[in-house]
Amino acid sequence: MKYRRKETIDAVQWNGENTSEIKEFAKQFAMFDYADVTNDGKLDHILKVKTSDKIIVADFGDYVVRGEKGDFFVMKKSEFEELFEKA
Repeated sequence: MKYRRKETIDAVQWNGENTSEIKEFAKQFAMFDYADVTNDGKLDHILKVKTSDKIIVADFGDYVVRGEKGDFFVMKKSEFEELFEKA
């Protein structure tokens, strides 16, 4: 048998620059640090998402997802795009 996901979720893709969009979307569940991740001498944003049981660092391209119960989690781009399509 085949199964399809039933839920509709809200999500924002992290691109390393859209801090305002992520803050507005995830509120207190999104936290930012800064480090020279790309070794170019400039500080890059590091996104950390507080989930129900831990804090996860999101890579560029990952999706920050709000679940049906209002919880937040991070999904890799490949996994997210395999499971969901725009509604």
